[in-house]
Amino acid sequence: MIRRVLVTGATGFFGRHFCRYLAAHAPEVELTTTDIVPAGAALPGRFVQVDLANEAAAAELIRAARPDCVVHLAGTFGTGAAVDLYQANLLPLVAVLEGLRQEAANAILITAGSAAEYGRGTVGHLPVDEDCPCAPVTLYGQSKLAATQVAQYYHRVHGLGTMVVRPFQLLGPGMSSRLAPGAFAEQLHAALASGPATVRVGNLESQRDFLDVRDAAEAVWALCSNPAPGEVFNLCAGRPTRMGDLLQIMMNVSQAKVVVETDPARLRGAADVSTVYGSFQKLNRHCGWQPRRSLEESARSMFAREPLHG
Repeated sequence: MIRRVLVTGATGFFGRHFCRYLAAHAPEVELTTTDIVPAGAALPGRFVQVDLANEAAAAELIRAARPDCVVHLAGTFGTGAAVDLYQANLLPLVAVLEGLRQEAANAILITAGSAAEYGRGTVGHLPVDEDCPCAPVTLYGQSKLAATQVAQYYHRVHGLGTMVVRPFQLLGPGMSSRLAPGAFAEQLHAALASGPATVRVGNLESQRDFLDVRDAAEAVWALCSNPAPGEVFNLCAGRPTRMGDLLQIMMNVSQAKVVVETDPARLRGAADVSTVYGSFQKLNRHCGWQPRRSLEESARSMFAREPLHG
């Protein structure tokens, strides 16, 4: 039985949604949340601001929280400097794992990897399952793969109950404008506020696998409740969607008046894998989870007056 949960990276996009899901669907759980930055808007549970790259601080947090389950969502994404990506995506995880090894060796840990770990390994392996070879094409993807390997090392060598989830692209209110759907939403919101505008886009022919962030939260909680230590699970909807089609859905839902224009600065060149979509069958076989929400529902949530947490 899970009595205490620690969520890292709790102020981030997925972190906030997962914490709110947990508060709504498992209110009996004692929730501790943490991040390197202040909480800002209120989060459920007890928030502690900690730099998890500090091994002593991470161990003290785990000692105080006494978690049965840790959901590690701390990290960063994008095209930053290699050192920054590795510091954000690897060092906090190592410190948390060391803290668990010393203070809570029986706890379950679920860490968020990324579909970017697969990279060009997806060519000829669609839909992508967890046996697909990993061949990242970005430093971000490489840093997340290194983190996955560290989590698996701690399971293999130290017997910790680590699992990895690999989200494809999550959709929902509050997502970063550094990701294409978030940039679409930001520009459409601006058009709603100020009148007709131009939406600047990258490659609309790319196809991606979009999953509602609420479905992803349900999947992670299902794994907390039914763990499979040492395993990797995809978090995806299992279908490809053309970026242009997603934009059209968002335009229809928002009813914003816009003109679409390609911005060469938003094109990713060699780092853009044309079509990526995953298989969620392993997770379905393990705990019965499957995505429930449509792209239209996800898009509506991004333009709703009140964020949806159900």
